[in-house]
Amino acid sequence: MFNSGQGTISLELLEKVRDIDTIIVPISGLYNRKDFFETLSTGGGLISSVTLAAKTINPSICILAAEPKGADDVARSKVAGKIVTLPETNTIADGLRAFLGDLTWPVLRDLVDDIITVDDEKIVEVMRLCYEILKVAVEPSGAIGLAAVLSDRFQQNPDWKNCNKIGVVLSGGNVDLGVLWESFSK
Repeated sequence: MFNSGQGTISLELLEKVRDIDTIIVPISGLYNRKDFFETLSTGGGLISSVTLAAKTINPSICILAAEPKGADDVARSKVAGKIVTLPETNTIADGLRAFLGDLTWPVLRDLVDDIITVDDEKIVEVMRLCYEILKVAVEPSGAIGLAAVLSDRFQQNPDWKNCNKIGVVLSGGNVDLGVLWESFSK
């Protein structure tokens, strides 16, 4: 399901920085919700809403999804051209362990330009960076967009050399500090 509230993320970014050329958004999969009449598969709702709003304003804007390597069903789906479901997921980004839904798949397939997968080590590194430099506690699922921008895959990819004004969606502050400190010591 698409959420106009989530789409306002694009509106606010593009209002503040009109010449933004790239937006990077965390991506998750299937979320089942009991509606009054039916169960809806709405995984990928945040990025779908952000994408639709951004591409309506600027059709040439690049939208990149950030996904953990241990839960990369969207990246695999994009390559396969159909929804791929993983037998299991393994990532610190617990908010991104769900699977892709069928309602948002056409938006992801057709309008999201690419998926950047990031390993848990990079996610934790960026969480630490956010806390130490920005003084913001960001959960693993929310830090993944910045982790994607700072990854070698993004930095060294010639397809993204023209991405100069990048907006990154940082979301969520639900951090289990015990798990976080333990991951820092590994």
